[in-house]
Amino acid sequence: KPFSHVGEDLRAVRSQLMLRWFNVDVLHKMLAVVSPAADEGRSFIAANLSIVFAQQGQSTLLIDADLRAKPECSQQSLFKLGKSAGLSGILAGRASIEVTQRITGLPCLSVLAAGAVPPNPQELLGRPEFDQLLQTASEQFDVILIDTPCWADYADAEVIAARAGAALI
Repeated sequence: KPFSHVGEDLRAVRSQLMLRWFNVDVLHKMLAVVSPAADEGRSFIAANLSIVFAQQGQSTLLIDADLRAKPECSQQSLFKLGKSAGLSGILAGRASIEVTQRITGLPCLSVLAAGAVPPNPQELLGRPEFDQLLQTASEQFDVILIDTPCWADYADAEVIAARAGAALI
């Protein structure tokens, strides 16, 4: 609902992020979206922020780094994406960034789904492959938003935010 109050609020957040993070330094391209607990709307905010950045013409990548989420609570479900190896496949060395999916109707938006739920999410996120993925993505996209698991239950969000350089809570 692009003309709703929520849509306008998200555009205001986008403006503040452009002023305070993304335009401050050319190396500021990544931002983790985190929340203390589950079911607080973190994935909704990450998805909709990625949409408003893409609507502004920013080449945007949304990475679903919540490798613990149920499939129905994932970015794959929100954007109705087909199955792919996703982030877990890239981190396990079975895929590359080419598994990102373009969003129909939003030519500036791509989404990297989480992929299969691995038995060792935090270990995968700690691998050098995650840094390599973020480096490659930063060469291809203007804005990279990373959806994380909640930090109260898992340390994954801290690892992701440190690699991104900043977090929106």
